[in-house]
Amino acid sequence: MIRKEWKFIGKNRLILISVLAIIFIPFLYSIFFLKSVWDPYGDTKNLPVAVVNLDKSVDYQGKKLAVGDQMVSNLKKNHQLGWRFVSSEKAKEGMKDKKYYTVVTIPEDFSANAATLTDKNPKKMQLKYSTNASLNYIGKVISDVGTEKLNAEVRQQVTKSYATAMFDQVKKAGKGFNDAATGAKKLKDGAVQLNDGTKQYTAGVTQIHDGLATMAVKVADLPAGVQKLTDGSSQLAAGLDQLNGKTGELASGVSQLANGSGQVTSGIGTLQSKLSSMPSAVSQLANGSGKVTQGLGVLNNGIQQFSDKTGALVTGVTQLKNGLYQLDVKVPQYTNGVYQLNSGIQQLNGQTGQLVGGIQQLSNGAGQLNAGVKAYTSQVAGGTAALKSGVADLANNTASLPTSIMDLKKAVDSVSTGSSQLYAANGKVSAGLQQVSDQLNASDITKQASALKGELGSINSQLSALSSAISSDASGSSSTASISGQLAKIKGDVGALATATTKTTTQTGSASSGVSQASINAKIDGAGLSPEDAAKAKAALAGVAGTGASQPATTTSEKVDTGKIASIQSEISTVEGQISKLNSLSAKQASLNEKVSNLTGSFQKLASSASALSSNSGDMTQLAATIKTLAKGSQDVTDNLKVLSTGAGQVSTGVDKFSGSAAKLADGVSALNNGASALADQTDKNSKNVAKLVEGSQSLSDGTALLNSQTPKLTTGVGQLAAGGSRLVANNAQLNSGVHQLYSGVAAQSSQMPVLVSGVHMLLSGSNQLLGGSSQVTGGLNQLNSAVAAMPAGINKLYNGSSQVTGGLNTLNSQVPMLASGVQKLDSGSHDLNAGLNTLNGSTGELVSGVNQLNDGAAKLDANSAQLLDGSKQLSDGNGTLASALSDGAKEVNSTPLTDKTADMFAAPASLKHSDYSYVPNYGHALAPYVLSLALYVGAIVFNFAYPIRKVSERGGTATDWFLSKVSVGTVVAIAMALIEATIMMMAGIHVDHVGQYYITAIMIALTSMYIVMFLSMAFDNPGRFVAMLLLMLQLGGSGGTFPMEVTNHFYNVIHPFLPLTYSILSFRQAITSGLGSITFAQSMWALLVFSVIALALLWFSMVRLQKRHLEGKSQLDDNQKLQEVER
Repeated sequence: MIRKEWKFIGKNRLILISVLAIIFIPFLYSIFFLKSVWDPYGDTKNLPVAVVNLDKSVDYQGKKLAVGDQMVSNLKKNHQLGWRFVSSEKAKEGMKDKKYYTVVTIPEDFSANAATLTDKNPKKMQLKYSTNASLNYIGKVISDVGTEKLNAEVRQQVTKSYATAMFDQVKKAGKGFNDAATGAKKLKDGAVQLNDGTKQYTAGVTQIHDGLATMAVKVADLPAGVQKLTDGSSQLAAGLDQLNGKTGELASGVSQLANGSGQVTSGIGTLQSKLSSMPSAVSQLANGSGKVTQGLGVLNNGIQQFSDKTGALVTGVTQLKNGLYQLDVKVPQYTNGVYQLNSGIQQLNGQTGQLVGGIQQLSNGAGQLNAGVKAYTSQVAGGTAALKSGVADLANNTASLPTSIMDLKKAVDSVSTGSSQLYAANGKVSAGLQQVSDQLNASDITKQASALKGELGSINSQLSALSSAISSDASGSSSTASISGQLAKIKGDVGALATATTKTTTQTGSASSGVSQASINAKIDGAGLSPEDAAKAKAALAGVAGTGASQPATTTSEKVDTGKIASIQSEISTVEGQISKLNSLSAKQASLNEKVSNLTGSFQKLASSASALSSNSGDMTQLAATIKTLAKGSQDVTDNLKVLSTGAGQVSTGVDKFSGSAAKLADGVSALNNGASALADQTDKNSKNVAKLVEGSQSLSDGTALLNSQTPKLTTGVGQLAAGGSRLVANNAQLNSGVHQLYSGVAAQSSQMPVLVSGVHMLLSGSNQLLGGSSQVTGGLNQLNSAVAAMPAGINKLYNGSSQVTGGLNTLNSQVPMLASGVQKLDSGSHDLNAGLNTLNGSTGELVSGVNQLNDGAAKLDANSAQLLDGSKQLSDGNGTLASALSDGAKEVNSTPLTDKTADMFAAPASLKHSDYSYVPNYGHALAPYVLSLALYVGAIVFNFAYPIRKVSERGGTATDWFLSKVSVGTVVAIAMALIEATIMMMAGIHVDHVGQYYITAIMIALTSMYIVMFLSMAFDNPGRFVAMLLLMLQLGGSGGTFPMEVTNHFYNVIHPFLPLTYSILSFRQAITSGLGSITFAQSMWALLVFSVIALALLWFSMVRLQKRHLEGKSQLDDNQKLQEVER
């Protein structure tokens, strides 16, 4: 049958051509598909992408920054994509007309944002791009990748620009480090010089300190010396006044002498001419000349004394000048002190308002204190009396409490016992009623009713006793309520007493704090006064503060023992806790009383029923009803007895707990009573001091009122003091000017002293000459008088001498005005000197104080010289370290290589180094395993559509023969398709690493596909072919030929292991590009072999079944491919 199958193909040209054509279908499918996408990523330069550059350049650190232009320039050299540089309008139009897959827009602030790197809030550069994915999604993906690379290049370029700018700054910083190092070296040298100068300075400070210390010692004697100088100046002024007063007389005398001498000379001339009258004239002349000589002697002595005093006068004027200089220097210190004094007075004046306000508050507080003390004393007396009375009542009411508790315990115990007995008796009653209910015999009923009546009587008597006991306990609970009320009243009285005590103590304390002398002194100290003025102010206000202000607080603390009040309050709280427990017990007792009442009512009903039972025993109907009533009543009694027993147990437990506390409650009340009595006694004792307390608070109030009335005087005095200080400040300028003018006048006078001394010496010389001439005149006149005989000669000598005297007197007379003027100036200067010395004498205290302050300041400077030297040395060492560190830093910064390569490293610090574990040349090689496998499967489907596989080449053969004939054709066709496809695809450009594995894989997937499709077509005809098409569709997505299975839908991951193409694709990948290993190839082959064997087995089984059904005439499939066959 196999041979005839092949002969059929050879004879039937249509079948032969069809088979031959089908053999080439996988190749055609593969070549057309793969070549269309052979290398799409290698031709991206043809993918049109529009670029719109809207960027505007900016200045960045002195350089033009145009990132957009740089990007366009780089893109023109980049051929990864088909860049088209157009305007914004053309880009929009091109996107609309499907000319561009992507439009990349460089915004106008691109460079501006790039320049914000070093700003406080840098802005990111946004490269905008839009894509048209509908035009082609892969084109969109390629555009995304290209744009990402473009963005990375932009980042790299901008980072390089930043790095270059930073390098420039670093280089500048390196130069700055050099300058800083040089400056630090200079600082070091300067610090060394500073250290040396500091040593000299500290040595000078020590010398100044020593000098000032010596000066402070010496200046202590200055006031006494200035005082002496002032006294001497006063004497000098007095003497010069006298001298100035005599200069007129001196000038007049000298003028008279000059006139007289002229007359003498004229007379001598006349004498020469009139010798006759010479004797008498000579005698008169001798007498007159003697008087002149005597007067000149007196004048000469005075001038000599004045000449002897000129040295002292010069010395005094010099000392006066020096003193006035020191005065001129010290007056500014005095005026500064005046300014400070005035400032302190003004501050004091500004604070008087607060002081007056504080005194007013003090007065008001004292009044409130007085009122509070009076209210307190009245409240304390009333509160302690009420407290004592209430606590006494509480003690009386609680004295019998322990006994009542014991009686209560006994009654409760009897209740508990009675309830137990009642419960037992009721049990008997219930049993009897049950017997009566069961038997209903008249005679028995009568007997049982009589017995029941007797039992009920006994029970009723016990209930009466129980009710009495509970009633007695209830009376105890009423006394407990009374005790509780009294305790509440006592607690309120004690609380009011404690509140009054606290309030009064607080008021007393606040008043005490407001009038203390310490607070007044503190306000005076805070006013900024000098120590002297502050002491005066404190002394003036010393009697104002009320010394008794703190006494009421002490007295108040002695009035009430607050500790005892607190103890009483604690005892009251304890008693209240015990009373609360007792009240709880009373509540339980009331509940028990109610339950006993209910029980008594139930028994009364039961007794009446029993009576009715005994009186109506003849009527059975009434008897039955009565028995039911008795049974129901007995049940009620049982329930109430159970509740009564439980309540009695709870009451008994409560009484047991409270009985232990009853003694404590009684002791607490007793202690409370004792405390209240002690408090009342103490209050009675303290009441004696109440009058003193009221008197003290009244005194405090009167004192503060008096203090308040004195505040206007205080305010007025401080205001006057402030006004005086202002006037002192206003006169400081005049004082400074006057002292300076005085010093200038004395200095000018001191400069004229040499002229005065010279004039005095000249005057003394002229006086000596005059005295000598006058003596000569007198001697000559005497000689003339004694020797008239020798008159002519004597007259000649006399005339000559008189001429000399006249000349000397004329000279003296010409110098007298100068002498008078000098004496007048000396007199005026002596007065200025005296006034200045008086002022100086008044300022010596400030001078001594200033010298002492200078000495103290110099001592502080000298004491801190060591720290200054240490700091200077640290500064020098630190500058040295700074210079060294800056120098090292400059060397390190300047030695760092900052080149373009470094900038490139900053911009792109990492690079990708790719190594191929397995190499895939292009997208065609990557997609080839999928397409080759898919093409062979499609070829198998087409073959089974075209070839009549369900027909036989001859009749009478077995199913196996049929199977082998069809399989032989399918196998040959599958192998042929595999060989042709694999060979021609290699020739078309596919590079294969493992040729053997490549061909084996092609043959195995072709056979597997052929057998699977042949089975489906054989078994199910056209529906089977449809199933084969469905399997093709499933394998399109589930075989993992395009995308990794990890990113594929879960359904396809589930069916992935069960698809033949899964294994053929893996095997093809290993054969073409390696990387998966021989184990993958072997496993895939085994899987395809399993698929093939299973398909062949199913094919043989289906053909056996089909032949069997055909022989039975049950073939269910028609030949629907017969040409022109009528459809049915």
